[in-house]
Amino acid sequence: MPKSIPLRLLLLLLPALAACRQEPPPPPARHLVLVTVDTLRADHVGAYGGDVATPNLDRLAQEGALVHQASTHVPLTRPAHVALMSGRLPQETGIRDNVSPAALPPQPLLAEVLRQAGFATAAFVSSAVVARASGLDRGFDVYGDDFHADPADPSFLDRAQKRGDLTLAEALAWLEQQRQGKRLFLWLHLYDPHDPYEPPEPYAARYAERPYAGEVAFSDALIGELDAALSRLGLAAGTLLVVTSDHGEGLGEHGERLHGFFVYESTLRVPLIARGPGVTPGTELDGPVGLVDLYPTLLERLGVAPPAGVELAGRSLASAWAGRGEPPPRPLYAESLVPRLHFGWSELRVARDGWWKYVEAPRPELYDLEHDPHEERNLVAQERRRARALRDAVAAFRAREQAAETTQDVDPQWLEQLHALGYVGGSSPASTRDPGADPKDKIDEFRLANEAMREGLERLHQRDFAASVARFESLLERGIESAELHLYLGRALLGQRRFADAAGHFQEAAARTPTYVGAWLGLAEAYAQQGDADAALAALRGGRQAMPDNVALRREEARLLRLLGRPHEARRALASALELAPRDAFLHAALAEVLAELDEPKAAIAELRRAVELEPEGARYWNALGMRLIAAGELAEAERAFRRASLLAPGDPRYGYNLALALLNLKRPVEARLILQRVLAVAPDFAPARERLAALDD
Repeated sequence: MPKSIPLRLLLLLLPALAACRQEPPPPPARHLVLVTVDTLRADHVGAYGGDVATPNLDRLAQEGALVHQASTHVPLTRPAHVALMSGRLPQETGIRDNVSPAALPPQPLLAEVLRQAGFATAAFVSSAVVARASGLDRGFDVYGDDFHADPADPSFLDRAQKRGDLTLAEALAWLEQQRQGKRLFLWLHLYDPHDPYEPPEPYAARYAERPYAGEVAFSDALIGELDAALSRLGLAAGTLLVVTSDHGEGLGEHGERLHGFFVYESTLRVPLIARGPGVTPGTELDGPVGLVDLYPTLLERLGVAPPAGVELAGRSLASAWAGRGEPPPRPLYAESLVPRLHFGWSELRVARDGWWKYVEAPRPELYDLEHDPHEERNLVAQERRRARALRDAVAAFRAREQAAETTQDVDPQWLEQLHALGYVGGSSPASTRDPGADPKDKIDEFRLANEAMREGLERLHQRDFAASVARFESLLERGIESAELHLYLGRALLGQRRFADAAGHFQEAAARTPTYVGAWLGLAEAYAQQGDADAALAALRGGRQAMPDNVALRREEARLLRLLGRPHEARRALASALELAPRDAFLHAALAEVLAELDEPKAAIAELRRAVELEPEGARYWNALGMRLIAAGELAEAERAFRRASLLAPGDPRYGYNLALALLNLKRPVEARLILQRVLAVAPDFAPARERLAALDD
């Protein structure tokens, strides 16, 4: 007869026996669709208790999992998305704000890991903040970041963003083109809830007094269209669909109208909803979760191993989404370095443990979010021990600080688009009259600085230079300075033909940020306009010392040398630029012009052939090639080049006119007459064509 098992031993064995009977992990999802709705507050979604009509998000929450206390780590678009896509905190990546010229860390981003695993990857984004210049395009086969969606609207701000329905249309077109059998990763970024709030109808009328809410409702409708398309294409069942946000919006709470300055829950708390294979419908998570947790979670749900040798700050929520219990609690981190980086005031850092949240500041703050969700009662004085413990947690997070890589050139066009969206500061720390001030005392100045920067740029693009100068100088009068502010003021002063004043501001911009190419180009232009060619060349070469691999500086140096009648030096400058950018059609065409000046026609033609090979849609290159071929007596080939140019740009009368001249040289006057008539139909005031046609009639 077998011996009985002692009760104590049986009790010890029960957990192990239960573990053996646990269900195997659910099969991985086949596809991933990640939607980030920029600037979406969780409390404006119906599933989170909001009063905005969001039926699609509410349905997804019922069909999947909802995280009640999801948080961003920085209330700004770029660093929040970098944290999500890398699984690492901002102090580990060095990406602390939208506009600093920091390179993304070398570790594989989410799209890179999935592409390596065989996924087709595509992203379609709605704001310049996450355009290619942000570095977030890594790993995507397709990256849709064209913001010139409405050519009828020349508004500068519209070139930095686009409406979500346009972005969604691009994403759906990509989905429909994918072949069956390929695993897919789609990232859709919607920007509509971001300021300015301009919802389309019928949401504008429904939420006439609350346009932000109208943008939220519009975004929800777009998510519904996306979900319907997944069903129509037969992808829904195998797709993990995740919707979240990068940050919320102040909407006036604590005096913050927008976001990016304070670290209150109005801008830190975000929605997080997931539906798909391995997600148990109706699951709700109550504990705090950070955006860095998505990286390991998504990889686990897709059955893809995380990259080896990378220490992630996030942890997987896959088991929790499957309804198997929440992970054990641990502190969460958040920060806002904007007050220090761009104004010289104090930074803000956060540690959250459960419902308790500590804000490190000159006047520290402690909140019990369970009983004080709007953070109106600072409990630092009453809860000193808890405050000290969380302050120590902030110090532990700070110990993971990594220096940002700032040697890359600053893309001036990208940076300018960000400033047009209202983001102040950029490539270098600002100076201020109140160093280390508590941001709570500076919210009004921050708001005014944002407004002045945006208005100054709008006036600059409207060529209202006097008004632009006034806006930028108002910032200097408040004691706020940055490289970008001096750069834009210099450009406005150039517009006023105040060249000496402009040079001073360009010099200041270059001194603050030596890797800002726009400062060196502006300084060279200011000197050239004063007739000081040597100083202009010295400025460009100074920029080259700071940025040895910058092509724009070498190209501008070559242009200036040509104007000075120094073609041999211009040739050397262009040759060095082509070593850095051998596939730049513009550089090949510019070198062709210099070679023609140096009486090397065959070499010039060869460079232009290379230009049209690299950019076959470039009408100006075909026209230039035709001109050189005419000069070389190669009339038949010149005709073909001019014909190609006129087909590519039928609205430019010069190309059709040159084609007519080539036909006349080929003794084909009837065809030439038809071409001249077409030119005049497009451009009735183009005198050369009119005169040539009259001569033919004679």
